Amino acid sequence: MAEGVVVGAAGCATVAAPGVAGTLLGSDVLRSGDVGIMVALGLVVFLLFLRAGRALVGPIAVLGVCWAVSAPKAATEVLLVWGGEIGSAVVTSVAAGEGRAAERHYCSVRHPDGTPVPGRIWRGCSATTAPGDRIGLVYDPQGRVPPRGLVASGHDRGLLAESLGTGLALATLSTVAVVRSYHMDPPG
Repeated sequence: MAEGVVVGAAGCATVAAPGVAGTLLGSDVLRSGDVGIMVALGLVVFLLFLRAGRALVGPIAVLGVCWAVSAPKAATEVLLVWGGEIGSAVVTSVAAGEGRAAERHYCSVRHPDGTPVPGRIWRGCSATTAPGDRIGLVYDPQGRVPPRGLVASGHDRGLLAESLGTGLALATLSTVAVVRSYHMDPPG
């Protein structure tokens, strides 16, 4: 059981580590999740080597990829919630979303001093937003992550909860897979 808990916790942490480090260091390469996906595949190979069983390893592979991709987003959320500064930005243009994001609107914004904000903001930008309006903006003063608009409640913690749930599921399922890999004979 102890080995299962160690493998589950360490596997979960090492899958998330490159993305979290990329967020904290401002590295787009690490923040993309590609390195975390490779680590997740390493965890899968390790579990197959332990003879954990394909029925559990398949879902672990899926959860590992999801966790590798969502951990940097969760780290960005944490960074902006606890270390970000809240300000306002002036809308310079509004564009309607296309395709799967057709219900969204994207605003190009600039700081009140006139410096442009890189990227487009969709949180806080709506169909009724017009150039010249002010919208709330949260940003990292060190510039490690791109700024984003504020939702009505201030912060959107749904992404953080979903990401942490994925990580917890990965750790739990990995623990169960290691424990089940020990084939114990019934007492004779």
